[in-house]
Amino acid sequence: MTVWFTVRLEDRPGSLARVATALGERSVNITGIVGVAEDTDGALMLTTSDPAKSREAFAALGLPYEEHDPTAGIDMDRLTVADVGRGASGAGT
Repeated sequence: MTVWFTVRLEDRPGSLARVATALGERSVNITGIVGVAEDTDGALMLTTSDPAKSREAFAALGLPYEEHDPTAGIDMDRLTVADVGRGASGAGT
């Protein structure tokens, strides 16, 4: 089953690279990605090749994350940071 994760990114250079590096070090491929930025608030939604290792990577970074129901029917054309938060069906660290 595909799991969508949402992580909130800090508003500073390298935030996305830090997440991608942590996944890559665990041989996890990013299979889908959507980024949303509003002012200084940002969220990254992604699917990966290995949800369990993705959770490990987020935990190692101390990065809070949420997991989403892939059947929730998110309208990607109108997605906002607030929508990302409301779509959570479970929470990570």
